[in-house]
Amino acid sequence: MTTSRTEAFAQRLPFYYGWLIVGAQFLAVMAVAGPTTWAFGVFVVPMEEELGWSRGTLFGAVAVRMLIGVGLMPFMSRLMDKPRWPLILMVSTSVVYAISLMLVAAVQNVFQYYLVFAILGGLGAGGAGGGLYQALVPKWFVTKRGRAVAFGSMGSSLAALTAPLYIGLLVDGLGWRPAWFVTGVIMFVIMVPIAMLVRREPEDIGLLPDGASAPASPRGQPTAARDVSFSVGEALRSPTTWLLMAATIIISGSLQGLGSSWINHYQDSGLSSESARLAVSAYGLFAIVGRIVWGLAAERVHIRRVFLFACVVTGLPLLILLNATTLWMAMLYAALAGLSLGGFVSIQALIWADYFGRRNLGAIRAYFATPSLYAAAAGPWWIAFVHDTLGGYEWAYWIMFINWLVAAGLVYLARPLRTRDEVAPAPTPAGS
Repeated sequence: MTTSRTEAFAQRLPFYYGWLIVGAQFLAVMAVAGPTTWAFGVFVVPMEEELGWSRGTLFGAVAVRMLIGVGLMPFMSRLMDKPRWPLILMVSTSVVYAISLMLVAAVQNVFQYYLVFAILGGLGAGGAGGGLYQALVPKWFVTKRGRAVAFGSMGSSLAALTAPLYIGLLVDGLGWRPAWFVTGVIMFVIMVPIAMLVRREPEDIGLLPDGASAPASPRGQPTAARDVSFSVGEALRSPTTWLLMAATIIISGSLQGLGSSWINHYQDSGLSSESARLAVSAYGLFAIVGRIVWGLAAERVHIRRVFLFACVVTGLPLLILLNATTLWMAMLYAALAGLSLGGFVSIQALIWADYFGRRNLGAIRAYFATPSLYAAAAGPWWIAFVHDTLGGYEWAYWIMFINWLVAAGLVYLARPLRTRDEVAPAPTPAGS
């Protein structure tokens, strides 16, 4: 669809086009997080039994896949600031990602598994995995940014709610190989069509952020809100940037590693596979509520305070997870983690946008959010390594508990940047 046709289409819609971008993020995150995070544990046991591989080998591919995606992120994130590239990247990587899942069905050895799941999957997940949408969705919203990011990231919550159940049915009914192939087909059908609607920012198709209809103010911003943007250089010189980087790095392992370990941790603790899947699905249900609450809160309270509170309330429920040996305790943790960890994911994308603005968000994220993505990529691997080495997940959960509390202290020190007046000096009156 050309720019002019997209602009005409956007004008005919009964709602703001930016909500289509939010919908694209929702579906992309749901499609990617389902089989490779929330339901990956469903594949682990049958793959271990047939192939004879260790859990570290299986989860190592998840880490390599994410590391490749993260390695591409700085380059791809900068392209999110350019007019035509978001569409090209989202469509092409969605196709590659879906194919990578289909090919897992045919692997016979570790080399093939890492080639298709880790390398090819990493190339696809680098764009289609939802990370780039964190540099895209905030460009379309200012006053409604919190709810937009919350709704877009909610796809991961729906994946946690549904993926362990439907993928469990596929694995139980068809076997793990056909289940991978069918999952890849589902991903293709969901992700590719919606990716074709992606555009960089509202101004590219004659719109304003939040769907505002008023003309731009003399400051060059919508009258509904002032959107102050900082450059990469300004962010580089601020201590706040480095505090935020440190905080996001030390907690990022939890964001990916926790979800990938739950099913196996519950089964190791004596729960049945059905109970383990049910507990993860319950997390997804409560995470939907958490996303909405945290997203709306971020529109009314500065992101620093929301981030600080989220660190504390996300770390504390890990004490319950350490003792979740019964279904009711697993469900209790699922509820608390859904409201806390699930809610935090919705504000994660707001941190850089709310601190530094939307104009240079792609470049800002490329430089300063990328290290936390590497830490997130390593999460599933080092947690599995701790399991294989020490015979359980307990030490990994203690490490994450401490990290969340340390992050809270760093965020407390990360004072908001001082805003600056970007208006050019008014001309001096003649004769003055």
